[in-house]
Amino acid sequence: MGSLKRKIREIEGGSLIIGHLPLGCQLCTNGSKMVLFVTGLCDSSCYYCPLSLDRSGQDVTFADEMPVSDDGDILYEVRTIKGQGVGISGGDPLCNLERTLKYIHLLKREFGPRFHLHLYTSQTNVSEEVLTKLHNAGLDEIRFHPQSSDWSGVQRAVNIGINVGIEVPAVPGKEDDLKKVAKRGEDMGVSFLNINELEASETNFEKLVSLGMRLTSLASASIDGSASTAKEVLEWSEDNLEHISVHFCSARFKDSVQLRRRLERRLKQTIRDFEERDEQDPLLILGVIRAVHGRQLDHDQLVVIHSTLQNQFDVPTVLMNIDENRMRIEIAPWVIESISDQLKEILVDMKDLEIGIAFEYPTWDRLQTMFDPL
Repeated sequence: MGSLKRKIREIEGGSLIIGHLPLGCQLCTNGSKMVLFVTGLCDSSCYYCPLSLDRSGQDVTFADEMPVSDDGDILYEVRTIKGQGVGISGGDPLCNLERTLKYIHLLKREFGPRFHLHLYTSQTNVSEEVLTKLHNAGLDEIRFHPQSSDWSGVQRAVNIGINVGIEVPAVPGKEDDLKKVAKRGEDMGVSFLNINELEASETNFEKLVSLGMRLTSLASASIDGSASTAKEVLEWSEDNLEHISVHFCSARFKDSVQLRRRLERRLKQTIRDFEERDEQDPLLILGVIRAVHGRQLDHDQLVVIHSTLQNQFDVPTVLMNIDENRMRIEIAPWVIESISDQLKEILVDMKDLEIGIAFEYPTWDRLQTMFDPL
């Protein structure tokens, strides 16, 4: 053992580290890492898998929240967060190796050799041939989620020279298993162990509850006992491990640090002339004219509303937009607040119309958090 004992350090959001935070995680902390969900296909069946039903088992691709229809979608999303790297995930990206290799080549060609790419896989027995292809394409870091005792692929990845990590959830009460994983990883020359706080989702919640697990609180998706399990493993690591970095990534970090910073970056790149930003949170504020819940305006109605705003209220076209995806008119909030009453009178024959101020995340899907009717 080395004479200098390594110490646990607390980093942001209640996360903990011994050693060095992996580069992939450093960029994630900045909010500058896009998640490229290559495919929902996977040859493992983890009971705690949090994937939503529209992704789990489906051969679909997403760049952050955006469904990918062509390569341009991926490059666009990287640019909208001023990305410095991409985390390649699934499912299991190795279940569609051809697509994964294509995207690694694309990203390195477009953004250069310093653009950091890491990949998650459960295939700890991956062949030297596949690892060589990934390495030659430009993969910088591979993170294994072991499902079997065959770690031959982990050793091959270490030997080839890719930066190798193990990434697993902290299942409450499974401290001994995590310690064995950490020790085995260190003995093989693995660089880091990431231990993620276990979280519930709508797809895994029933299974977790059936195993006796519960939420830490109703306000949180984290599972009670997961953080304390991880902390015990880090305390053990101080005395029992020499080289491998051990990182506990908290649920709070993912929400309040990583996601928030990515949204801030995306907001700055995508905010339009007619939108304002919330003072506290990375939210866009805009006026919206749409049909009431359960109904939808048609194209002709949107054109009528748009021309009414332009011709009767002199609203400049730069301060409004026809959103064909959501079948609504988007307009500067300060404009709609001043004209909403008059507009309702003019559009009185249009039934089931809703006018108000929307608060939305700057994600591709524009998740709405609040709507104030006018």
